Amino acid sequence: MASPPPELLDVAELLDVPVQPGGKIIAISDLHLPPERTTVSGRCCDVIARRLDGETVPLTVVLAGDIVEMLAFPSATAADILEAHDDLCQALAGVTERGGQVIYTVGNHDGDLAWDLKAADAVRDVTGARLCLAADLRLPGGERIRVEHGHQIDPYNCFHDPRNPLDTPLGHHVVREVIPKIEWLGRDWLTGLHEMADPADFPSFVASRLVYRKLIRHLWWLVLVPILLFALVLPEVGRVKNRYPDTATWLHDVEILGYGAVVDIAIIALILAIVSRRAWTTLSALALAGRGYSQNAAARQRADDLIADGYTGYLSGHTHHPELHAHGSAPGNTGFYANAGSCTSVVEAIDTLHGMPPVYL
Repeated sequence: MASPPPELLDVAELLDVPVQPGGKIIAISDLHLPPERTTVSGRCCDVIARRLDGETVPLTVVLAGDIVEMLAFPSATAADILEAHDDLCQALAGVTERGGQVIYTVGNHDGDLAWDLKAADAVRDVTGARLCLAADLRLPGGERIRVEHGHQIDPYNCFHDPRNPLDTPLGHHVVREVIPKIEWLGRDWLTGLHEMADPADFPSFVASRLVYRKLIRHLWWLVLVPILLFALVLPEVGRVKNRYPDTATWLHDVEILGYGAVVDIAIIALILAIVSRRAWTTLSALALAGRGYSQNAAARQRADDLIADGYTGYLSGHTHHPELHAHGSAPGNTGFYANAGSCTSVVEAIDTLHGMPPVYL
C-alpha cells in the first residue's frame, strides 16, 4: 500500500495541503471504528469505500478526526481496528495510489495518534494518510479552508498538550471511567449511554431514562387500580344493593370511599409527575454542554474568526451534528462553516411536549 514520503511521517502541527485543479475534496468525520466490526461500522465502511473507489478525479480525502475509537477501547490498537475494517483502508490507500491524498486530523477519541508512534505508523502504513493536528486546504484559486476535528474548542475535551499521554481532559474520564460504571449499574435501562452525541450531556440522559424507564414503567398499578375498581367492584356493589336493600347505607359509604380512593390515586399520580419533572430538571441541570445544534456554536464562532483572518471556510466534526452554513456578510469577507457530522450510531435527545423530559433515542 502507498505510504507518504519519509519527510512527512511526523504528525504535523498544521499541515499545508494544496488541492489539485479539477480535484474534489471528500470530508469524513467521527467514524468511531471499534476493534470488532459491527453492522453499523461495516455498513459505513462499505458505503465510503464504494464512494471513494467510484471517483475518477484527483481526490483529497479529509479524515477529520475520531476515525478509530481508541478512547473507549484503551486495550485495542489502531492496527487491530483498521484490520477489522480493511475495505475502508484499501479504498483510502487506493486514493493515494491514483495520485490523490489522504489527510488525517487527529481528534480526541483517537488522540493517542499524536504521541503513540506505533499507532500513527499503523494508520500511515495501511491508509497512506498524512497525520496532523490541523490542516489548511489550499484551493487552486488561493482560497484556504481550515480543518480541525473540533475538540480543540470544546473545554471538556480539549488537550493542553496533545502530545503528552498524561494529558487527559474531563471527557476522557467520562468515557473511560464514568460511563462504563453507569452502564454496568443500569444495564437494563441505560442502553446506548456510550453512543451519546456528547458524553457531557450524560446527567440529562440518566435523568430522562430514570423517569421513563424506571419510574413511569412501574406506575402501571395507578392505572390498574381504578380500572379494577370501576370494572369489578362498583357493578357488584349495585347488585348487592338491589338484592339486599338493608345494606344501602353501608354500600353508599363504600361507594364514597371508592370515589375518594380514585381521587387520592389521581393526586398521588400528579404529585409523582411533579416530582419526576423536578428530579429530571435538577439532574439535567448538571449537563456540561448544550444539546443538539447548540453544540456547534463554538465552531461557528471559530469560523467567523477564521473568515475575518482571510480564510474561506472552517471544517470540523466532533459534535456529530452535520451542518453547512454561510458566514460573513461584508463584501470580500464571506465564507462558510461545515461540520462533517458522524458515521456511527448516535443517541440523541428528542424533545417532548408539555415540559416533559426529552426522550433519548
